[in-house]
Formats: sequence, C-alpha cells, structure tokens
Amino acid sequence: MSTPTKKRTTLLRRLAAASAVLALPLTATAIAPAAHADDNATLTVVGTSDVYDSFLVQTILKPQFEAAYPQYTLNYVSRGTGAAIAYAKSGAASAMIVHAAALENQFVDEGYSLESYGRAIFWGDYILGGPAADPAGISSAGHGNDIVRTFQDIATAGAAGTATFVSRGGTPGTTVQEHAIWAETTSVPLCTISASDGGGKAPTTGNGACGTVADLPAWYKRTDLTQAPNILAASTCNFSPRPANSCYVFTDRGTFNYLQSTAQATNLTILTRDNAPNAIGGPDLLVNSFHAYAINPAKFTANPGVSINTAAATAFLNWVTSPAGQTAVGGYLSDTGDAPFLPSAAPAVTTSTVPASLVSGQTLKVTGTLRNVVPGTPKLDFVPVKLVGTPTGGGAATTVATATTDATGAFTLTYKPTASMRYAVVTDQITKIENTTLDPIFGDLLAPTETSLGTVNVTAAPLAKGTVTAKAAKAGAKTRFHGKLTPAAGSAKAKVVVYVKVAGAKKFRALTTVALRKGAKTWSTKVRVKGKRFTYYVKYTNPGTSTPATSPKKRTAR
Repeated sequence: MSTPTKKRTTLLRRLAAASAVLALPLTATAIAPAAHADDNATLTVVGTSDVYDSFLVQTILKPQFEAAYPQYTLNYVSRGTGAAIAYAKSGAASAMIVHAAALENQFVDEGYSLESYGRAIFWGDYILGGPAADPAGISSAGHGNDIVRTFQDIATAGAAGTATFVSRGGTPGTTVQEHAIWAETTSVPLCTISASDGGGKAPTTGNGACGTVADLPAWYKRTDLTQAPNILAASTCNFSPRPANSCYVFTDRGTFNYLQSTAQATNLTILTRDNAPNAIGGPDLLVNSFHAYAINPAKFTANPGVSINTAAATAFLNWVTSPAGQTAVGGYLSDTGDAPFLPSAAPAVTTSTVPASLVSGQTLKVTGTLRNVVPGTPKLDFVPVKLVGTPTGGGAATTVATATTDATGAFTLTYKPTASMRYAVVTDQITKIENTTLDPIFGDLLAPTETSLGTVNVTAAPLAKGTVTAKAAKAGAKTRFHGKLTPAAGSAKAKVVVYVKVAGAKKFRALTTVALRKGAKTWSTKVRVKGKRFTYYVKYTNPGTSTPATSPKKRTAR
C-alpha cells in the first residue's frame, strides 16, 4: 500500500472512531450543555457548523485541547454564525468560533467579547460544488475561478429550468458570504439584506428588501440546514419539480472535503474555487477567515443564572493560537497536500540571515517583513518588533533592539553585540483593524510570534598598534621626560615605563613608571638620572586597547 493510501486509510479509521465515540449525527449539538451552566470543569464553545461538520472539532479541537488542559471538558454547540452569536449573547457559552466579519463586528461593538477583538485562528476557502454534468455550463464557460460569473451562470440556467441553487439561508457565515457574492452579480433580480443580518443581496422575484420564502425564485432553494446537511441535500437534489442532478451548492471546502473523504456527497464535484486576480470581486472573495472569542462575563452581571468560565475560555484561545494548536489544525485533512484549514493566528515573519560570527563592536543588522497570512488583509504597518538575545553561556533573554514596521510591514533592527548570543525576532500580540468599510469597523488580534535567527559568536576585536614618543631635557637637578601617546590610554591601568642606560653600563634599567589617567594622550615625568651621558627609550602599555609600543632609543649628554 502506498504512503498516501496508508495516510488516507488511517484518517478514515480515525474519523470513524471519533464518530462512533460521539455517536451524534452531523445536525446534532455535540455534548449539549445545560443552558447558562458552565462550571469550573466545563467549557462550552458555540460555533460555526463548518468546523463541526468537517469533523475538525471531533478530531482535533476537542481531544487535543482536553489533552493539553485535562481539567476541562470541551462541549461544542454547532450553529450557523448568526445563531452562534445569538447563543453566545444569551450567556449559554463561554467561548465562540465564527466566520462572518459583518456579524462579528456587531458582537464586539455591543461589548460581548472579553478582548478588544476576536483572535485570528485559521482560514480556509469557499467553493462551489455541482454535478459533473454541469447543466449551468460553468466549466465550458471557463468560470472555474470566477465565483460571481458562476453565480450568474446558475441564475441564468435556473431561470431556464435546468439548474438549482441550494442555499442554507439565514445568517450563517457561509450565507453572509453568499449574499456578498450575489451583490456583485448583474442581470439577476436581487433584494437587499439588512446590515444587521450581514448585508449583501439575495435572489428574489420581487423588489426592495428581502421578504419571505415566497419571494424566492423557483430555482433558489433555502434549506435552513447546517453545512454538511445542506451539501448532502444538494448532492441528493430532491427538489421536485426541479430536475434531478441539477443542484449547485456554495460551501466551505473543509466540510466538502471531509464528506467526500468519507464517500458522501458523491454526486457533487468542485466546479469553482480560488478566484482569479482579474475575477469580479477580486482574488479574495472566496477567503474564509475564522475567529475565536472569549465571552465577556460583565455582560451578565444582572443575570445570576449565567456562569461564564473565563479561565477555560482563555485557555482554549491560548491553546488554539499556540504553535501546538496551529500545527494540529493545519495538519487536518492535509494528506492530499490541500489542507482546508490553514493556521493564521500569528503573522508570518521573514528575515535576513545573521552571520555566524562578528568582531566585538561590529553592527549586527537584521532586516525583515511582517505580514498577515490571510489573503486580502491589510499590511502590518507600525507594528513594534523586538530583537531578543540570549547569552550562549547562560542567562536570561533580553531585548537588545527595537523597531517599528513601515507602511509595507518591513523593519530593520541593529545592535552592536559584545558577547555571543542566540537571537530571535519577537512580536507581542498585535491588534489590527482589518476592515474599515464595515460599520462598526472590524478588527482582530494576532498572536505573539518568535522567529529564531540562530547564534552569532562574538570575537574580540584585534588591538590597534600603539605608538609613543619620548624626549628628554635637563630641568635643574632632574631630567624631564615627556611625549605623546596613540591611541589614548584606555584605562587607569595604562602606563609608560622609562628605561635608561648610563655611559659604561651594560644594560638598560627601568628608571621610573608613569601611571596614566584614562583618556590621556600625552605623558610627562621628572626624575634624577645618575651619570653625565645616557641612552633612553620608553615603553607604552595600554591593556585591552592597543598593543604595547616602544619609542626609538636616543642618546643624550649633559
């Protein structure tokens, strides 16, 4: 059996085992808690059905969080984003996972988030699934990377009686994005969705604001189901008198991939994904970004029946945004090389390489760029960045240099090391406004990150060669010796020693030593010399600053 096949078989067995343990249908709530009743040992997370129906919760989030924090039992309540937000606002959950910025901004503005914004956790993409026969002609029209034209193709074929669009309806994050796409179409009769329901437009037989189900065109079917059942409804395509095998569905790729990996939704194939740069709405129209929130207990102080487990909610947010949590999420359904959930908690950091060694006093320069990994997000400008060093011989890590990113997210850090260290580029938690066109604005929190640069060994700078001059002149009963020093004395340990050999003597002897003050550039001393004639020289010792220097020998006479 090939390695990819082994991985797929292992994955299917793991998913089947998880399904058997939970023993819940895809439309059910996982381990449903009593309303308003988290205690110290439980954590209720309400969230989008995407991460539940795709089995990410059952396979990754729940078991791995509980392994990391065995003091908590995680109970996940599966809802569409709009319903999940309403559930969280009732006080029935301590944390929330959703994916609709146009609804999340209202949740934050009303004070229900414990933190200033939600935390970025991962992102994926939306796709359009449909029958291989493709009665709307999406593939033949070359619209496999243009979701707006795909929607228009379906509307045209639907009006002609040959295609059916299966929508979840309501306010799930998927439907909110669907409405944003319909708003980009032309030649399709549309009604306006209120801003409180996420905005955008939807197909209609009438005019103005969206009304009742009766206003929906015959080719547009609203199921009010969660993600996986809605996909399965499209695969079954039992909407008489609409044609069989004519159904298209807009959905997240994670749930679609999971269903197909377990031999479900077999009547559907992906017809449109990865919007092209020149497509209507741009390349980011199919980006599906998820955020996690801890619920603010202060919103429920007047309701003693609400019990928010803030410690557990914070632990969950910290775990899912940690390197371990992000790796676990990114590995799910990744054996095909096309993972549906991509880590996005922390920014990506690219840096220049550092040298293996530097001479003490030389400058260490690190350049780099900080960016949000989610496509379509703004540049990470004006973000503080730190260069942190840890002594190789042991000791605490310290910040040795700081910088701020420019308008493009680029930064430069400089430092003159004097000892060998291991270095890393570090950012703290980043608060970033992601969408200013929404009212209220939408922002999120990016996790702290640390990027290792490696070790830079520092060697001592080679000492400069010192020089010294010496002159001697009679000054009464004593002789004055003096001269100049290069470089200046580096410390109080620097000294000049005067050596003299009088006429008839066999060797030089140290006549006197001159202690120098730090920074001295000249020297001078007066000392009695016995003998009418003598030869002299001086030696300049300057520890740690320059090599010893000796003046030329000179002969003098009285």
